[in-house]
Amino acid sequence: MSAANESRTSNFDSLRLILALLVIVSHAFPLGRGSNATEPLFVLTHGQTTLGNLSVWGFFVISGVLITQSWLRTPSPMKFLKRRVSRIYPAFVVTALISAFVIVPLATDTHAHTHVSLTNFFVSTLRLQMFEMPPVFTSNVSPNVLNGSLWSIPFEFWCYVGVLFLGICRLLQRRYLVLAIFFCVIAWHLYLDITGSNPGGKMLGQIFGYPVFWAVVLPFFLAGTLFQLFGARTLLNTPVAIVAVLFLIASYFVPHGIVVAMPTCGAYALLALAYAPALNPLNLGRYGDFSYGVYLYAFPLEQLLVASAGGSMSPFKLFALAALVSLIAGVLSWFLVERRFLSRPAQLKHEGKANPTLEDIVS
Repeated sequence: MSAANESRTSNFDSLRLILALLVIVSHAFPLGRGSNATEPLFVLTHGQTTLGNLSVWGFFVISGVLITQSWLRTPSPMKFLKRRVSRIYPAFVVTALISAFVIVPLATDTHAHTHVSLTNFFVSTLRLQMFEMPPVFTSNVSPNVLNGSLWSIPFEFWCYVGVLFLGICRLLQRRYLVLAIFFCVIAWHLYLDITGSNPGGKMLGQIFGYPVFWAVVLPFFLAGTLFQLFGARTLLNTPVAIVAVLFLIASYFVPHGIVVAMPTCGAYALLALAYAPALNPLNLGRYGDFSYGVYLYAFPLEQLLVASAGGSMSPFKLFALAALVSLIAGVLSWFLVERRFLSRPAQLKHEGKANPTLEDIVS
């Protein structure tokens, strides 16, 4: 019960929606102007990262916490896998259908061939990837990109499978082994960053995803997993969080420093924020978890807005318009699709009508 109370007092829903909105801010610059050159965090860090990158990393940290909680609470492979599929696939499939049969026709020249292969569509959607399509948004400053946000979704799902594998093999009980894996992956990313190596992965890369992307995102998911394995909220301490933020800031002045600092100090700072009492009144998830829908639809909606403006747009105007329509899309996705695949207690959690268990919260 204390674990359930701990989850109810966290700000994960609020943070996820904020992170989704920050992704829209970040994308507004390359989609509106054709370059990240004036994106705020890109400028501040001298090109080392963007608000979009920071947000995706935050999503992986939060997922690491919640998905590990889910397994530890109910270590049933079938229940775990059913919940993960129910949470990821329905909204993704609907997004893919709308993209293929509504957005692609709108985004192509009226005289162009707009056919989408049903076979490729089915296989790509099953793999949580973008399907092949004709040239789209050819007049935009960022042409031929329909939804650049979807790259992270298959990596997210494979992380779920990884937790399932570690749980079945009882390796989650060996938390220092998981800690060793965490630092090994960081070391691998540091090596790739220093040497400029770019392994393709060959067949395994085709199945599991681009190895360089794994080097980037996996430490963040593992940071969330380790947070849960080593005691979760009991690990948090305000002075330590302040020191972590200072180290994080300092890392941007050290070559390759963010590779080490972001999944360690950055993850700790984010999790400290997740349990900060000052954010509790926000409670942005009181009516529903709209962050996934916002994330899925924001990119193509931004491209449509830019196309309607003639191919380019002020990033600030683009963000204002895209945030509004993306929030509407996220709300519709939640109530019409996502919510219907959750357990009844998990639905009630967002309506404030029940005291859900931890299992319901992370379902």
